[in-house]
Amino acid sequence: MSDAAAVLTGQLRPVEHCSRCGAGFVCGYVAGLPECWCASQPLLPARQIVPGQHCLCPACLADRRQASQAPDSAPVPASAPDPAVG
Repeated sequence: MSDAAAVLTGQLRPVEHCSRCGAGFVCGYVAGLPECWCASQPLLPARQIVPGQHCLCPACLADRRQASQAPDSAPVPASAPDPAVG
C-alpha cells in the first residue's frame, strides 16, 4: 500500500524522470498516492512553464521557482546545460 510516509522514508522507487535533468524521483500521482509532493509547492508563473516539459524533480523545480523570482526571467529549456553543474 502506497502512502505519504512511504514517500518520505524513501520506500517507493523513483517512478518519474525529471524532464529537465533526467533524475528519477517519486511522483505521488504516478505512485498511486492521493497527492504528489509538488502539490504543496507554490505554482510557477506562466512564463516559467516550458511547453512539452512535464514533471520536474524537487531540485529543478526549486531552481525554476528561484529563476521565476528574478526580474525578466525566461524559462530554461530542457536542453540547456544546468548552470549548477560545472
